[in-house]
Amino acid sequence: MKKVLVLGAGRISRPCIQHLLKEPDLNVVVVDQLLENAQKAIAGHPRGEAQSLEIQELDPIIKQSDLVISLLPPFLEREVVEKCITNKTSVIFPNYISPEIKELSNKIKDAGITVLGEVGLDPGIDHMSAVKIIDQVKDKGGKVLQFGSWCGGLPAPEAATEPIRYKFSWSPEGAISASERPARYTKEGIEISITGNDLMKNYSLKKVPECGWFEDYPNSDSLPYVDIYNIPEVKSIYRGTLRYPGWCETIASLHKMNMFDTRVENVENIPYLDFVLKKIGASKNRNVTLELADHLGIQEYSLVIKNIQWLGLLDENTIPFKRASAKDILADILLKKMKFEKNERDLVVMHHEFDVEYQDGNKNHITSTLIEYGYPEGDSAMARTTGLPIAITAKLIVQEEFKEIGVHLPVDKKLYKPVLRELEELGITLKEKYTIEG
Repeated sequence: MKKVLVLGAGRISRPCIQHLLKEPDLNVVVVDQLLENAQKAIAGHPRGEAQSLEIQELDPIIKQSDLVISLLPPFLEREVVEKCITNKTSVIFPNYISPEIKELSNKIKDAGITVLGEVGLDPGIDHMSAVKIIDQVKDKGGKVLQFGSWCGGLPAPEAATEPIRYKFSWSPEGAISASERPARYTKEGIEISITGNDLMKNYSLKKVPECGWFEDYPNSDSLPYVDIYNIPEVKSIYRGTLRYPGWCETIASLHKMNMFDTRVENVENIPYLDFVLKKIGASKNRNVTLELADHLGIQEYSLVIKNIQWLGLLDENTIPFKRASAKDILADILLKKMKFEKNERDLVVMHHEFDVEYQDGNKNHITSTLIEYGYPEGDSAMARTTGLPIAITAKLIVQEEFKEIGVHLPVDKKLYKPVLRELEELGITLKEKYTIEG
């Protein structure tokens, strides 16, 4: 009987854990700081075990496991990987492979283990579904000249009832961090770089078939994927994030209000309004909304001002912390204001576009689109599309169908083919469309 250790029992864990427990030859141990979270994730399954441990207590249980799945925040990833190296246990996780993990490459190889990152939705399914089409094009002697990939985790349209039209199916801290990552991409051979502070100012509008129009802003650094996807011929490569219209301008304004500041300060008994005025260097001597509008360089009646008022950042209510950073305060208020209510469902949209050319001169425009809705009062689309690829990949490693040593992404045929096939069996399918161009 093989043992899989799952670290973290948060928002995306349940589909992953429950899918693993369907395998009759697997025991699953779930560890979380809160025992009740781990118990809820295994739901009383006889081959599931729940434990509450701190990260410094993990070595013995990692040593006893055949595979570790880390669903912990990115800042804990290196410590988990180092423990897996020490105990010679392979590990997979959905987060981006950081430079800190890459620094451990030689130690990982010496330990003879697999470290597989970016195995979720985005990153994860986006890599696998893109490389599947790229490999098919190359097998026919074709070249990928343009590649674009977009993804968004959103409330379903009927649940997008709040002014900013966003609700959290994942960590608000993660969403905030994603909105301030520097970005790079190429357009017709020209490299474009955007600083984190300017990211939200560089959005455009994107139409996705069967879904409509979204705001689209660049998602981190697209350039490494030229090599990862093996498309050196590509002239344009772009990865973007999708949101409903209204998000980017509001987040850009929160940036300008210094609400992404990470410096911890004393905020006990301070009203939100006083805190915001301090952050923008203003006072109550003038009309508050006019002060804020002047600071942001927008009209007092603009939608952004209305959104900030709706969030409660101009209220006299006191901040519920003794000490916190502006970023902590923002994450807290966003989560309180923008949460899914009973019977509401979320939506995951993923869309790829390829312009390809073949040796005979024929050209294709190819699209690949995933539209996945969550289950009201059940698993969210975000949890399923992130957790299920992890579980399927874990089975492939435990069953020794993927035995590559070192640091890897899920772009190997031995991984993406069976993962995409099983996802399709579970109802998670990307619809492909091929258009012949002149």
